[in-house]
Amino acid sequence: MNSEARVFPALVAFAALGAGCFVEALPEEDLQGTVVVPADSMDDARDIGVVYLGVYEGYDDQQLGYPYPSTGPRVGDNPIGDALPYGGTSVGAYTYACFQALRCNVLTGRYQDLASLLETNPVEHADGESVTVEELYDQCQWYYGWNSIEEFSFIGTEQLDFAANDDGDWEATFNVIHSRLPHGSRIFGFVDNDFTSCTEDDGSINRRRSEDGLFFREGTNFADVLNFPDKYITPGDLLSTDPATIVDGERSGYTVVVDHIKE
Repeated sequence: MNSEARVFPALVAFAALGAGCFVEALPEEDLQGTVVVPADSMDDARDIGVVYLGVYEGYDDQQLGYPYPSTGPRVGDNPIGDALPYGGTSVGAYTYACFQALRCNVLTGRYQDLASLLETNPVEHADGESVTVEELYDQCQWYYGWNSIEEFSFIGTEQLDFAANDDGDWEATFNVIHSRLPHGSRIFGFVDNDFTSCTEDDGSINRRRSEDGLFFREGTNFADVLNFPDKYITPGDLLSTDPATIVDGERSGYTVVVDHIKE
């Protein structure tokens, strides 16, 4: 065996040994759970706004007079400190439903079909006539280039987030991806029922020009909702009065009930 032949197996063995010894211990993990919206606070799942869920160091129900995560020191012009979330997620997201009048008014996971969407979010033409299901379909087909109803991203029975549980309350699963999950931290949630957390000045640029020939933004949530929930919590929103507490080694099975109605 020549010298080159002897060196190659040695390099392979070294590489294999190195690969077997190196373990990348990332601190971020995934978390699964269930959020519950009591039926006595919301009788139609279509009316449930975006549910924001954050993992926070602590919880403070005295600071603002209503349930709220603990915060850091106040900095700059902010009226309250940053809640400093480790991570978070939402149940439902703002989506552009093909008409500018629906911007920041339609969520994913809430509508079974287009008729259901228009029933809770009626749209009118400039002449005052109501937009029909067929016209909404045609508009979405033109705007997104969809060819069948199965391609519509914000309707469909299989895409509904909430379903009634055995108690008659609305229940949905949530997943917090790649988050720090310290023992004792709390999962705080709130529901933005009036879409305060959506900005029409951000989001994707529309795929087609508007009627006046101008481009516009499709709308999306503000970037700091989990850091400063107080900016977006308004009367009628729902908050969790008993945030779930994270336990070492438990990464599923948590339940967050949003049962406090902000007055």
